[in-house]
Amino acid sequence: MKKYSFLLAGLVLLLLVSACSDSGTAEPSEPLQVEISTVQDILQPGRAILIDATVTQGAEKVTDAQEVEFEIWRKDQEKHRTVTAKHWLDGTYRIKTMFPEDGVYYVVAHVTSGDMQAMPKKELVVGNVTAG
Repeated sequence: MKKYSFLLAGLVLLLLVSACSDSGTAEPSEPLQVEISTVQDILQPGRAILIDATVTQGAEKVTDAQEVEFEIWRKDQEKHRTVTAKHWLDGTYRIKTMFPEDGVYYVVAHVTSGDMQAMPKKELVVGNVTAG
């Protein structure tokens, strides 16, 4: 009987140790992927422009991001503006904006989903821009 008690205690101890150990095989979360695009191919000053951020994580479309904001500014200007995007369709977040004049503009999408963040940047050419 004493032999069985010792064997049972050893088995219970083995189960406790294995249950509490971390095997370290958990896959890390996939990073957020954010693609910035415009609906219009030609961007004209003074006209409404739709800007999208398509957010994915691995093969999944992210439809419940906590934050999607676009930071927009004209090249060589310090003044930046921020526009909050709303979920539009299938992991795509959209804003409607307008650029007042011809020029090169930058757009950074600030995206937060869970404990992940992404901040891709895209250059947009609006209207007639001469090199130089």
